[in-house]
Amino acid sequence: MTSPQDKQVAPAVEAAPDTGETLAVPAARAGTLLPAAPPELDYNGRKHRRAMDDATLWEMARRIPTALAQTARLAWSVDRRMTITIVVCQLLSGLGTAVMLSAVADALPKLTTAETRQGLEQAWPALTVAVLAMATGATMWILADWATRRLNPKIASAADLTLVDLHMRAELSAYDTEGFTDRSQAAEIGALRAVDLADDAKTLTNGLVQLVSAATVLTSLHPLLLGVLLLSVIPRGLGGVIAARIDYRVHDRTISARNVRGMMRWWLTTADLADELRANTMRPYLHFWYRTMCDRVEGRELEGARPYLLVTLLAASLAGVFTLGMWASLAALVLTGAMSAAIAGTAVVASQTAGRALNSIVRYGAVMFHHGLYLSDYYAFVDEVRSMATARGTTQVKAPQQISLQHAGFTYTSKDTPALHPITLTLNRGEVVALVGENGAGKSTLIRLLTGLTTATEGAVLWDDTDLATADAESVWRHVGLVPQKNGHWPLAARENITLGQPREHNDDRVWAAAEQVGMADALRALPGRLDTLLARSVWGGHELSGGQWQRLACGRAMYREPAVLVLDEPTSEMDARGEHQIFRELRAMAPGRITIVVTHRLDNVKMADRVIVLDGGRIREQGRFEDLIATEGSLLGELHALSQDR
Repeated sequence: MTSPQDKQVAPAVEAAPDTGETLAVPAARAGTLLPAAPPELDYNGRKHRRAMDDATLWEMARRIPTALAQTARLAWSVDRRMTITIVVCQLLSGLGTAVMLSAVADALPKLTTAETRQGLEQAWPALTVAVLAMATGATMWILADWATRRLNPKIASAADLTLVDLHMRAELSAYDTEGFTDRSQAAEIGALRAVDLADDAKTLTNGLVQLVSAATVLTSLHPLLLGVLLLSVIPRGLGGVIAARIDYRVHDRTISARNVRGMMRWWLTTADLADELRANTMRPYLHFWYRTMCDRVEGRELEGARPYLLVTLLAASLAGVFTLGMWASLAALVLTGAMSAAIAGTAVVASQTAGRALNSIVRYGAVMFHHGLYLSDYYAFVDEVRSMATARGTTQVKAPQQISLQHAGFTYTSKDTPALHPITLTLNRGEVVALVGENGAGKSTLIRLLTGLTTATEGAVLWDDTDLATADAESVWRHVGLVPQKNGHWPLAARENITLGQPREHNDDRVWAAAEQVGMADALRALPGRLDTLLARSVWGGHELSGGQWQRLACGRAMYREPAVLVLDEPTSEMDARGEHQIFRELRAMAPGRITIVVTHRLDNVKMADRVIVLDGGRIREQGRFEDLIATEGSLLGELHALSQDR
């Protein structure tokens, strides 16, 4: 969905106080001034900042079932059979533990109250049951792990595909909603975490099942044993929670530096910026910057090691004390005759099982709590974008003979001033119209209205007699060919870069014809695989085009569509004079069959248009033939043309 650099959240940058940190920097020559260290970075506004630090144990416990339910919902939606397999295997694994402990409880008295041979003869059926139960539990765990490994990638793909699909279906106005990008990135984190959801949920629920099994068996042996079990495992549980908070605090304090460092790493290693980095001698400072960020992350992670060790040692010490207390209690019960030695031995085995289970519960409970925060973001964003999906009407639109704007205007939701004030305008088939204006004049907004990419916030835009606000959007866009200012350098074969968005035909005649129209045929024939060549230099075997060639290809993609409405927004900004001349010659030749709209700042190209519309401040200031407008006193087009001639 996004490129590596786009996946990083733009941080709020604050000047750092003098923290006294010692930073490793590249060696400098005597007398050379070292550059200033990069500022401290922190995501002050992120939603889940200090989420685990501030959460009480009750809040964590309350969120975990919700996270498990959301995980189950995702799992059930992608593969019901594997989901059922995991649940059944978990239950059978817990049953195996209960049967094993019960069998041990049955076997131990027989082993301790008779001669060795006789005891073994009496105990072997129970021991056999215990071994089979252990084997069954282990087998069920393996099967659950297998099912989870099949389920995890499906959950991750489903979550990611849902986000990507909704982004592509959303109205463009959704992107202008305040905070949309932040919510999108938070949801993307939730989708990325989905790859581990099933596995973490499986481990957590397995711990719960094992703990319940052990507690049930102990309670059935003697009611006091449940209390003894709690005394032995609570210190480890509390220690695990505190250790998890320490881990999270380190994560929280370094997330900004790690994310920005990751973003910078992409920029430092990509071929796209290699020329600029070298020619402008940026390497020393950027290396220093990157090393500084590495040192900060490393230093803060090391800071967390000492308290983590202390907490772990304290928890282990308390657990040891309580374990000794448990053994002393068991010994007292045995000596007073309140409990047999065999049952006491079973209690020790069960407490060890319960301790391991509780460790899993604490560790993966904290993980699921964190997952749950971002899963909530994911589901909230999915619901939000679904409500913004393009759904205007059902009227099927045909290729228009005429497009008319009737007092049509547009105001972005985050703005008070209209981007385009209400205008009335008519465009006819066979006409080439040039849109001219300074930056921010409203050209891009007008294009969006003409092509149905957005609907007018006031007035109406009609294709013949159909109001685009009531038309099926996809039926409108089937008749549009658009070359935007920022066109996609799609990492696909050359053929697909031309046919993208259209059904593929049995032969490539039309593909080559479109390539000829834009002057790309010779360049494509020179590629190793011709039309089958992958256009992505970063991929093994891929090839890259120049900026002008990519623009030609984008024009070829629009012309291949043979649209009724052809829109080109600065289509030749990176082309040489020959390429630019060829594109505009083809536009003129194709004009009779369509409505052609061209946006350009190169006013010499405007001469080929039948009509020039000059926008200023979101209003139509003037329109007419190029020659007439530049000859008119006070004409904005005349002023802009005169400035272009003075360069």
